[in-house]
Amino acid sequence: MCPKRIERDILGEAEISNLTYYGINTARSIQTSRISDILEPVEFIMAFIQVKKACAMVNMELELMPVEKGGPIVKACDEMLAGAHISQFIIDIFHGGSGVAFNMNVNEIIANRALELSGYPRGAYAIISPFNDVNMSQGDSDVFNSAARIAVIAATQKLAAALGELKNAFLKKSLEFDFLLKPSRANFRDSVPVTLGQEFLTYAETVKKCAEDIEHAKKRLLCLSAGGTEAGTGFNSHQGFIERVVSKISEITKTNFEKSEDLVELASSAYDFMNFSSRLKNTAASLIKISAELSLLASGPAAGFNEIIIPPLQLGSSLVPAKYNPVALENLSMVSMQISGIDHIITQAAINTPPDLNINMPLITYNLLFGLKILTNAVNITSEKCVSEIAANETVLKSSFESSPALIAALVPRIGYNEAASLVSEAKNSSKTVLELIRDKKLMSAEELDALKTARKVSEPGFLLKK
Repeated sequence: MCPKRIERDILGEAEISNLTYYGINTARSIQTSRISDILEPVEFIMAFIQVKKACAMVNMELELMPVEKGGPIVKACDEMLAGAHISQFIIDIFHGGSGVAFNMNVNEIIANRALELSGYPRGAYAIISPFNDVNMSQGDSDVFNSAARIAVIAATQKLAAALGELKNAFLKKSLEFDFLLKPSRANFRDSVPVTLGQEFLTYAETVKKCAEDIEHAKKRLLCLSAGGTEAGTGFNSHQGFIERVVSKISEITKTNFEKSEDLVELASSAYDFMNFSSRLKNTAASLIKISAELSLLASGPAAGFNEIIIPPLQLGSSLVPAKYNPVALENLSMVSMQISGIDHIITQAAINTPPDLNINMPLITYNLLFGLKILTNAVNITSEKCVSEIAANETVLKSSFESSPALIAALVPRIGYNEAASLVSEAKNSSKTVLELIRDKKLMSAEELDALKTARKVSEPGFLLKK
């Protein structure tokens, strides 16, 4: 094989190495988009190839493309879906034009591999063309947009599973800790009694809501723009192409995608991605709050709350021996901060674009997929290495509950607010706890005092009202 080949386009000609499957359009794009050395994620590449395969199959079904061309194109796609030739996808994620450069990179790789499979040399585009054949019935933006949706849907399924595991871990702990009373800390001050289990149940419920919101936003991404071509009008595509290609993509991906009711809107607006990103950001913000609260409950042991014990995963200091940090929670918090930043990027990319076409889809796609990946991994680690292994420090919980002035709130309906407050002051000025003063003054019966230590009764409405 000759080490180089000459390829030509309307801008001129260029020498292309025959070691590559990509061609002159990709070579030009490399020169103009060598910015970050960050390439498109493999998940997105696979989604893109799935769209190309579906388009070729439908073009053959509609007799727009002969089997002699379409067959090798589909076979080339299958090779890539099996992991071959991935190194040939070399377009930097920062490339303008709503994905033109990457689409041409894909078209050229598929065309040249299809030519080889048909017994022709790379670059023989008169036989199988990147434009006329591989890109038939397509624009750049509709393929890129559809592939982005497919890839995000697949990544979301992994995040949904991770959030489900985190929710279940919190639920399990809520049952385990259901009987452990403690003072709540409204405004960071001792307040009414609550159980540790109730606190963990709130975490489970929050994660559940986050997962539900993401699932709701995901549904809008199930509408594809494939076949809408450049501006969503379907210009230059067969009348029956759009419905067929969406059906074929659903078959290939084993996901029930739909044709959008307004392909022009999908081409112009990135609202669906912006909406999804905002739900992801809300989830991240909620996870930051949960991480902070768990870290606070585990703080100490001597100078903090020390109410729960988080498993030590690694040394926490090169200076302080036997110090262990809540690294899984810290990791989750940092990742969640990154998600907030990603949401800002996606919002800007969604709105700063010309009419009829969103030119920033490469930026939107990369950031969403990156965010989904790191959040999924962080959530999985937090569930497995942290939450599922948390233990309650029952000694500390019992001591803080019985010595807390929060217990006096149970007497307010009986003796009044001011009288109850005076007992708190008396406890501060004596060596006795509030519980001991209640006992000494016989403000509650022995049975009621025992009930005061019963988690389920204390944490339910109607506890110890007026006699």
